Amino acid sequence: MLHNLWLFSLVVGAFAAPSQHGAYKVKEKVAHPSNWARHSDPPSSHTITLRFGLPQANFDLLVQHLNEISHPDNPRYGEHLTKEEVEALVAPPPESLDAVTKWLGSHGFSVGDISHSAAKDWITVNASVAQAEKMLNTVSVRYY
Repeated sequence: MLHNLWLFSLVVGAFAAPSQHGAYKVKEKVAHPSNWARHSDPPSSHTITLRFGLPQANFDLLVQHLNEISHPDNPRYGEHLTKEEVEALVAPPPESLDAVTKWLGSHGFSVGDISHSAAKDWITVNASVAQAEKMLNTVSVRYY
């Protein structure tokens, strides 16, 4: 059975890494696997889900907490962080969240169109292929 996958020619990564000209830059480019062949261009009206990962704040502090509570010689050994405490530790800086929300707004998304993970470190929107191509300044291709 063949599985179809739509790839954008660019994977847009870090919104927190503006270039010297103020525009955001591509963090990483990903090529399709060498054994895949181009199938077709996807319909521009097809809806896809876009997920944007934001840089997590205080990740080093989370690791420190985890090391402390898991080491038998540490006075905090055996304590636990609540789900809410972990989410607060890894939540992105408010300015990152605001920047991505404003950028999505500039592409026609309202607050109701945007969903967040519990820690707000992932933002999800549904967009048409045409809208995603415009947002990401790229072209999508269907491979199998």
